[in-house]
Amino acid sequence: MSKPKFPITVKRGHTIVKIYRTPSRGCDAYTVSYYLGDQRVRKTFADLGLATTEAETVANKLSTGEVNVLTLTSGDRLSYIRAIEALKPTGVPLEMAAMQFAQAHALLEGGSLVEAARFYVKRNPPQMPKMLVPNVVTEMIEAKTTDGMSKYYTSDLKWRLGRFAEKFPGSITFLTSADIGDFLRGLTVEADDGKKSAAVSGRSRNNFRRAIGTLVNFAVSRGYLVKGSVEITDVAQAREENGEIEIFRPEEMAAVLKIADKRLIPFLAIGAFAGLRHAELQRLDWAEVRMDDGFIEVKANKAKTASRRLVPIQDNLKRWLKPYRKASGHICDYVNTSNQIDKLAAVVDKKLKQKDSTAVFTWKRNALRHSYISYRVAETQDVAKVSLEAGNSPQMIFQHYRELVRPEAAKAWFGLMPPGKK
Repeated sequence: MSKPKFPITVKRGHTIVKIYRTPSRGCDAYTVSYYLGDQRVRKTFADLGLATTEAETVANKLSTGEVNVLTLTSGDRLSYIRAIEALKPTGVPLEMAAMQFAQAHALLEGGSLVEAARFYVKRNPPQMPKMLVPNVVTEMIEAKTTDGMSKYYTSDLKWRLGRFAEKFPGSITFLTSADIGDFLRGLTVEADDGKKSAAVSGRSRNNFRRAIGTLVNFAVSRGYLVKGSVEITDVAQAREENGEIEIFRPEEMAAVLKIADKRLIPFLAIGAFAGLRHAELQRLDWAEVRMDDGFIEVKANKAKTASRRLVPIQDNLKRWLKPYRKASGHICDYVNTSNQIDKLAAVVDKKLKQKDSTAVFTWKRNALRHSYISYRVAETQDVAKVSLEAGNSPQMIFQHYRELVRPEAAKAWFGLMPPGKK
């Protein structure tokens, strides 16, 4: 690189500013010289870069008539020049830089802007793709579908994470564990009139938490989130009621089936009169409801125990299912039956109170399955037989379900018929 020839001339229009090399006592020094009116001004710098910045600044100011800046004290003037030099690589004007700093200083309440920037870069590395939460949800659902996950599983994820994405449509890198916790605590069930009612059950809330955790892990695996920046383990789980076995009385089940939406009837009837688990009902296909053969086939890949089993179709169940029977397809059209059941329970409670103000109806966890097993044991007096139908061990059924109800109640339970049937 060739050495610069002095004096260096900086020209802006008719304005000329010169830089002279003026070594002093064996050290380099550079003098910027220009005229301010009739007065000649000289400023000496130990660094050629600072001298060049000063010369360019002076030339620009003189050419545009901004001479007030040139009358600063020597200390302020040096600070100004250093600020201009520091900002050169960024291309940001000094005035804008000062405004942005003031805004950031206010937002941080006096905290270090550099530390805030370091934290941001740690959470948002420059090379990290900037992905919106809804886009990550869509990509994950597509990936799970390609991986062969069941339609029910992907539909459930899509429904739960769809609600989450509506709440957080921005960049996933801004997501925090606190945001997730606030979202879960704010989940409510919509009543039929569109008004918000009670919070969702603890189990439903934890299902949302699990789905969001799956999304976070997927985002980390794809490089959209820094590992450890969002920890789902830091999000508190809701308490799930796991008390004694609870069942429905025949009159309660009659009210439920009478009020329920027709699209929910097969789900409720099979749960109540065949005892399939909630997840098994969600995965059940009409092709597996073999009414002509008199049983429901729960395939191994759809059963909790991963064992195939056959459940007899009771006479009343056959009558409940007959109007809805199809050759194939899911027995329930709803992606999320928990939400529909919560709404149904609120309506049943309201209807019962119209007849009896002291009546209280709440949905009991796994009560459809618990009711079937309890009434079936009372009807057959054969624990081993019921254990095969329910996919439970005889010990479990003997311990929890024997003597829960009487044969007379079992007769009423399996005698529940659709309207107009005897």
